[in-house]
Amino acid sequence: MKLDHIAIIMDGNRRWAIANNLPTYEGHRKGAENLWNIINNIQDFKLKFLTVFVFSTENWKRSSKEISFLMTLLNEFLDHTISKINENNFRLRFIGNFLPFEKNIKDKIEIIHKSSQLNNGVVITLALNYGGRLDIVSAINEILIHKENFKEISEKDFKKYTLNKDLPDPDLLIRTGGEMRLSNFLLWDLAYTELMFIPQMWPEFNKLILENCILDYSKRIRKYGGDN
Repeated sequence: MKLDHIAIIMDGNRRWAIANNLPTYEGHRKGAENLWNIINNIQDFKLKFLTVFVFSTENWKRSSKEISFLMTLLNEFLDHTISKINENNFRLRFIGNFLPFEKNIKDKIEIIHKSSQLNNGVVITLALNYGGRLDIVSAINEILIHKENFKEISEKDFKKYTLNKDLPDPDLLIRTGGEMRLSNFLLWDLAYTELMFIPQMWPEFNKLILENCILDYSKRIRKYGGDN
């Protein structure tokens, strides 16, 4: 069964740290390191697209201390990414509302986006300050601005105004950490995506687990509402 696009909700950093008698911030640090491990491995599976949930609109509700540490990690991750932009021919893109971020973070996002757009390898999408409902509401507001162009809106028309308008919908969503919910991630895009919830925490997620998830997916039969 064709598999071009995997989406991942990276969950369980704090719980992994607690289980290993470490401060919770070490879980976030390990999780950030692991993201690049998975990105580096993704091309081995001949995927075309990888979309990961890095920071949600709801994450701002965490303590100011934790938010500060997460922003420091994000800065470091972006610095690391800038140094590796063209190493594997990845095309990196970002989706979400970047307005709340400090200028240096927004500048780095812009640098990475522009510097990798001519690359033709795996398209890596990082969702930062992203929410599925926000995506849908933003699309509706854009459509209202251009409403004179439409007599009615089709699903195809609507897709053109979402943040992932240029990407195919994910074939497979993997959520680590044992939780079984979407947590406001890609709500429009995941309508017919195969879902996989696994017990391993994100810092434990590795190439072998990814391979097993892909093997599990290959045994499924995708249905789109018209099949029994």
